[in-house]
Amino acid sequence: MIEIRYPDVLLDSLENGHMIIDEHFVVSYWNRWLAINTQINKEDILGKNLQEFYPDINYKVLYRKIKTALTIGTPTFYDTNSSKKFISINRNKVTTSSLKLMQQQVTISPYIISESRVMISIYDISELFEAKLLIKKEMNKVNKLNEKLEADRDIIDKNIMVMKTSANGFIKDVSSFFCDSFNISKDELIGKNVSIFKSDDISDIVYRNLIETLKNKKPWNGELKYKTSKNQEKWLQSRVVPILDLHGEVHELNAVYHDITNEKLLAELYITDSLTKLYNRAYFDETINMIVKHQRKADSDFILVLVDIDHFKLINDTYGHQVGDEVLVAIAKTLKGSLRDNDLIARWGGEEFVIMLKNITLNEAKTIIEKVRVNIQNSIIRDNIKVTASFGLTKYIINEDSKEIFKRADDALYEAKKDGRNRVVVR
Repeated sequence: MIEIRYPDVLLDSLENGHMIIDEHFVVSYWNRWLAINTQINKEDILGKNLQEFYPDINYKVLYRKIKTALTIGTPTFYDTNSSKKFISINRNKVTTSSLKLMQQQVTISPYIISESRVMISIYDISELFEAKLLIKKEMNKVNKLNEKLEADRDIIDKNIMVMKTSANGFIKDVSSFFCDSFNISKDELIGKNVSIFKSDDISDIVYRNLIETLKNKKPWNGELKYKTSKNQEKWLQSRVVPILDLHGEVHELNAVYHDITNEKLLAELYITDSLTKLYNRAYFDETINMIVKHQRKADSDFILVLVDIDHFKLINDTYGHQVGDEVLVAIAKTLKGSLRDNDLIARWGGEEFVIMLKNITLNEAKTIIEKVRVNIQNSIIRDNIKVTASFGLTKYIINEDSKEIFKRADDALYEAKKDGRNRVVVR
């Protein structure tokens, strides 16, 4: 595994906490965010044991997590909840919430394995946690209201998103709550087709499945993304029920919606790299480990590609880390624009990316990645700054574990860089 030492100035600029400790909990790095939010200066904690400052941490669990990260060479998580924090940090943001302590997501990543050191990253997810509590509260509210569905139409109208349409989708009635949520009046909606809310991001397959299910006179359940009158997007958990006439034909459609936009944002946070907006390493690891575990033929036919930006440290040293970030974002866009929609792309760490090309031969994959290499080589970041990248490709072999395929891809990447960089090597 390639070990990367993160520059102090980069970590100090991040809007989250980062510390580096060894398996004995001795602190060797403490970034600016931690210093501000904990009121502990790095000069006071560097070289000392974390236990002196935070004795309430479950160090048995922390030690086990550190050893796991160092052993398997991938990040792991320190589980926290509302009653037990990794380190207690008071919230300094004005809020109506009763939450006084920062809600945290804590990731433990291998840093320098030979020195048994890991990087602990702390992310403030308080606002998303509040959103989750609100969603839970609203869902409980909806459940109670559903029990009174026939008894109190007025409560339903004001608190649940309900819509009645003709069999071909023209709106006949809609609840006030739906109108309020979508910033539109009932008079503006009656007679319009429900397709006015359709978002281009939703696959046509979803809508074809919805239509086919209703044609078969069965209820449809699923997630839809709708657009409001102000062109904002909402994710809705949807249940559409066909109402039959006396002849057994579909006469009307009744739809009940629940807004799950915040849940979607929360889920996206956990699987997305904040800088490049690609998937993060944890999500990629989870995906490939599931494939290796289940060994389903349709999933296990894939090519693994490791990508490394050439001379990235020189870019940072010459132009600064802001330009370095622009390079990472530009490369991410080039990768997404050059590959298929069903190919999985993730930021692997630092200046490395990882790609899973599905249902493709090794020769076909090399042709595609060669085009990607050229696209990166021909792209201009800013002020005529140009970069190149090296690629290591290998095909997954049934029954091997993930370490074996990553080793082959890493060996291929090493060969590509050793032979002059800006090239594609297959193993």
